Amino acid sequence: MIEYLPDDNDGRFPEDAPVLVRYPLRDDQNDDRDSWPWLPGTVLARCGPDEWQVVVEVPALAIPDPSMPNGDAPENLLYRACFRDATEIRTVSMQVWERARNEAKQS
Repeated sequence: MIEYLPDDNDGRFPEDAPVLVRYPLRDDQNDDRDSWPWLPGTVLARCGPDEWQVVVEVPALAIPDPSMPNGDAPENLLYRACFRDATEIRTVSMQVWERARNEAKQS
């Protein structure tokens, strides 16, 4: 088994890069990957030859941090992470990322 370390990132999706990632926004989309929208995210790490861990930064999908007294404050929300291959990630500029995040807030 090959272990991938943070230094193994091949540069396609660098750590901390703003990206759009395919992820279900609603429960009724869970079983239909084709219906998943492109949502704003940030690359956490490369996990395999064609796999990255990405945090999906959509407040509607976040949950309050139960370990914090004010867990539902915006700075204490816990965002979902997922594993995606290169076909489910797009690099974008910060301007495009922010626009996607604002659109996701309104959904």
